[in-house]
Amino acid sequence: MTESLGWTVTETVYGLRAEGESLAHAATADFQIQVVGSDTRVDIALVVERAGTSGFMLFDVGGYYNIQIRNWLDGIQLAIHQTLSGATEPGRIPAPNQTRTTARIFNGCLLLSFIILGLWFLGNFISAIIGLITGTLYIWGKGGTLVLHGSAARIVATLIILFGAFLSYLVTKSRRRKT
Repeated sequence: MTESLGWTVTETVYGLRAEGESLAHAATADFQIQVVGSDTRVDIALVVERAGTSGFMLFDVGGYYNIQIRNWLDGIQLAIHQTLSGATEPGRIPAPNQTRTTARIFNGCLLLSFIILGLWFLGNFISAIIGLITGTLYIWGKGGTLVLHGSAARIVATLIILFGAFLSYLVTKSRRRKT
């Protein structure tokens, strides 16, 4: 992990702890190593922050982290094999290309969806600012445009602006904790 990802690896009471960054999200991997008879069992707990510099991550998109853990375990197996066989050349575990290509396509489609959703939020947020000033609020949605006038427009615009400020606070709060 240190060689391939640049993560820092430290020993703990139960095994190893690796800390670093993955896809612009802070991550920690705890390896618990147990020897049972002639077998060795490795449990990995990978914790990744949902909010990072590249945005929010709601779930393991495309199985990236499952693939990463599989590559780590294969790397451990390869290192042990090279040590026991006396091989001097470092080997590399090839990642399955089909899974990687599928994950990239899925990630691209998901990113495009989030960009469109972000532009929709930004448009409605700007409309809320203008609606708060003018008293006429336009909200764009799937069923067409909703138009509000007067105090109702100002109340709804204020709620939209407060929601946007709350989301901004959550994102900046998580970034401040990292530094």
